[in-house]
Amino acid sequence: MIFFIPVVFLAASAMAVFLLIRCLAVALPGNPSWSGWRRAVVAAALACAATATASYGLGAINLMSTVAVAQDGGASSAPFPYNHPCRAQLKGPEGAVDYDVRFLALRTVCVMEDGERRAVEDVPQGVRVTAAASAACAAVLAGIVMAAEVRRMRPTAGERRQRCRPN
Repeated sequence: MIFFIPVVFLAASAMAVFLLIRCLAVALPGNPSWSGWRRAVVAAALACAATATASYGLGAINLMSTVAVAQDGGASSAPFPYNHPCRAQLKGPEGAVDYDVRFLALRTVCVMEDGERRAVEDVPQGVRVTAAASAACAAVLAGIVMAAEVRRMRPTAGERRQRCRPN
């Protein structure tokens, strides 16, 4: 798992840079593809997508480092090393016996001895909120632009009547 951390970092960085370059290409004057208010909305959607990609990549790297710590082993590592979030944050009479990493929600869930599942703060809340809010914002803005384009391409009532008339 430790070998995937640089791959995810490079992929997320490359995608975020690509989206930011596309954002600048749309926002700067001289782009004939988008005009008027659509230009600003598309640029904002691309900026939100870049933010979502960067923050989600940061959270995924954090989770992968949690898995790498758990797989590291060594002395005093039963069931987890001392610096694993399940061991460091959940101190008490019953300890964690297993863990589950959820990449979609960007969180680690520890399984306690009695079967109870507890989430730990291994990915900061701000990273999760930023990733979710930016992705939702990008989706809404892209939906607005797509709906406007479909509406613009739809023929008006006069054009439909003209098509239906026989020659």
